[in-house]
Amino acid sequence: MKSRPLLALGGAALLYALIEPWRLDIRRFDVHLPNLPVEAENLRVLQISDLHAGAIMPRALLRRILAACRAENPDLIALTGDLVSRRDSYSRFTFARYWARPIMEYVAQVAREIGALRPPLGIWAVSGNHDLWNGSFAPVAEVLAKNGIETLRNRAVRLENGLVVAGLDDLRAGYPDFRAAFAGIKHDEAQLILNHNPRAAMLLSARNALILSGHTHAGQVRLRGSQMRAFPVDLGRSFYLDGFYRLERAQLYVSRGAGTVHLPMRCGARPEIAVFTLKRAREKRR
Repeated sequence: MKSRPLLALGGAALLYALIEPWRLDIRRFDVHLPNLPVEAENLRVLQISDLHAGAIMPRALLRRILAACRAENPDLIALTGDLVSRRDSYSRFTFARYWARPIMEYVAQVAREIGALRPPLGIWAVSGNHDLWNGSFAPVAEVLAKNGIETLRNRAVRLENGLVVAGLDDLRAGYPDFRAAFAGIKHDEAQLILNHNPRAAMLLSARNALILSGHTHAGQVRLRGSQMRAFPVDLGRSFYLDGFYRLERAQLYVSRGAGTVHLPMRCGARPEIAVFTLKRAREKRR
């Protein structure tokens, strides 16, 4: 008899974990950067990370997330990796890996839907550890480009308003080249850096930058009062799990992500999209 309350509690927790992936947070922040070009004042950057489009993401959920992005009317969209999920990433007992479609079908689907958002300053993407097809990101980048999504693989661009936007290849699955990515970009220039894995930010701390990362899912399944973090499995006790971190001159933001990996569940780590309004840092009074 004593087991019934425990079973009921476990059932309620399981039900909530299946519901939480639908409880999307929209987080909005003002970010002050020294030397921000005047023309970039009040620029609105929307970050989408870790969508993980695939066999365990319902089409209706993807459309709900993208509808929320459209409603924010951003100037620029930053995609910080893991747009899709690898076939071998699904937990075995879901059987999803047996009926999942080829990864490039999900890439084409999500690229079409994100590309249709068309913000005025473009959609910029970097690779995540899941965004590989036969060990290469090139086919994914090609599909993204056909849908108006520009990939930043170890390179930087300067927008018409003077803001530098740079991107790095994934730390875990790719080949990040810091020297190539920031060739000709001074440390004190205001810059937006896209980088999937937040651990790479330690090598960017001296830059006057807003660094946008993902990968962590904020643990995806977290129990209150516990250090348990279920996914991704490589995180361990990562220092950079969720939200803002100050790294010398750089400001790092780690997104909780919009989708799920392994299982279609979240607990204590609601999905999110984040919107950053860039502001010029105030001059210090002497």
